[in-house]
Amino acid sequence: MKNIVIGFGQAGSNVVRALNADMGLNDDVNFYAIDSILNSIKLDDVSDIKYIPIISDEKSGSGRDRTRGAEMYSFHESQGHMNELYDDCKNSKMPIIAITSAAGGTGSGSIVPFCRKMAEFDLQVIPFIICPNKDDPTAYHLNTNDLFIELAEAGIASYDVFENRKGDADYTVVNNDVIDAIKIILGKKYHPTDLDSIDDSDLDVILGTPGRFIAVSAEASDVDTLKKTITRKVLSGFQPAWNSSDIKDNTLMTAYSLSSPFADTDFRTVFSDINTRIPVDSVFDQYRNISKDDNDGVMEATIIVAGLPRNKVKEIDTEYNEASRMDNNLKKSIRPKFINKKRAVVAETTDSAGNTIKKFTWKK
Repeated sequence: MKNIVIGFGQAGSNVVRALNADMGLNDDVNFYAIDSILNSIKLDDVSDIKYIPIISDEKSGSGRDRTRGAEMYSFHESQGHMNELYDDCKNSKMPIIAITSAAGGTGSGSIVPFCRKMAEFDLQVIPFIICPNKDDPTAYHLNTNDLFIELAEAGIASYDVFENRKGDADYTVVNNDVIDAIKIILGKKYHPTDLDSIDDSDLDVILGTPGRFIAVSAEASDVDTLKKTITRKVLSGFQPAWNSSDIKDNTLMTAYSLSSPFADTDFRTVFSDINTRIPVDSVFDQYRNISKDDNDGVMEATIIVAGLPRNKVKEIDTEYNEASRMDNNLKKSIRPKFINKKRAVVAETTDSAGNTIKKFTWKK
């Protein structure tokens, strides 16, 4: 039984392609990409990724219109173009992973009817949502707010959020963080061990925790550097962190993993700074994967914190005024009477062959 990873829209499709290239040919995952522009389809990976184009008229894309994205998806669904995807989902390993940008139209519009359909089948979907920068245009944030509302209405309980904090046009760095998080929740980052371990059943419990989660990993050659790196990525990375006051009443699940030659003793040191931000009384359960492994001198740590509140979003409530019409405050001009004495006259004549010719004249 395979996991399914689906990219919606251009951003989601880009992550799926990068994830497929990063993991190589992986017999454990089925990749899908759903988009409304043809340049999302790359010939070099069509054998690994199943593309579903949802172009529905003479125009490609959605113009950042979420309604258009949803309607295009629904049209292709009505034509049976999603049947293979739905069959694969019904026979897949849970959870189903869905990736989209929140700001666009195709991805954030089409992911909602997909999630509704999965809810009908009683299948768990975990969205990975790439949110805009705080300084991005208003339309980006309106789409984001509406997406969160509609996903909640579709029954989504557990999800991960990423923010393009630097506002870069190139999302590669953010996408790499998404890829890393997906590999963690698919269990691809856990090393074999005879000590405490995290298995699929543990991940099922962790990912069933209602609320937002973060999933972060880091590598280093020594304990101190590893501690600093993973702490920095948790507290100031692309996945929004949290304040202790925000989670004091939440029920959290945590999962830690460490692979190092002295993992059994290094464990508490590596995660000590992060744990100061997690109230002990808020943690319902904690899972660990402790692997004593030399790993060619590379130490690796991962952490999942589930049950977090939604990240702060830019809430917009305003009225939008359209530009004035081109005739605003204008009135028909009055000209001297002698100017208007002439008029257009169309006269008909016949040429030598008997054909009627119309002739325009301007005369009194």
